[in-house]
Amino acid sequence: MTEKEIKKLRKENPRFNNGFSCELIKEQKQLHRELDCREMINSCLCYNTDFLNSRYKDDYIKDLGKQRVIELYNEQKEDFDKAIVIRSVYQDDEGNSYNSIQWEDELEIN
Repeated sequence: MTEKEIKKLRKENPRFNNGFSCELIKEQKQLHRELDCREMINSCLCYNTDFLNSRYKDDYIKDLGKQRVIELYNEQKEDFDKAIVIRSVYQDDEGNSYNSIQWEDELEIN
């Protein structure tokens, strides 16, 4: 799932409306947690961090279950393999460099 697809789902299922928390049903809460997990997986992939062997997966496993987190990782990894990582696109005042992901659905087709 690309960043554009994640944003589309978040827009269709908002967590907040004018700064106030929306009343979400169980499935909507699950969806948002899965989208959070996908974003973390993408971040780890962008920085060559092994998500499944990192501390970042722990809270997601508590919320979603180990099998679902592995499924999400495999789906994201497959989509991520079609993306381009642009390294050091930004450097902050402390000297930290940040990478960016350009997804297949963001590339202009000529």
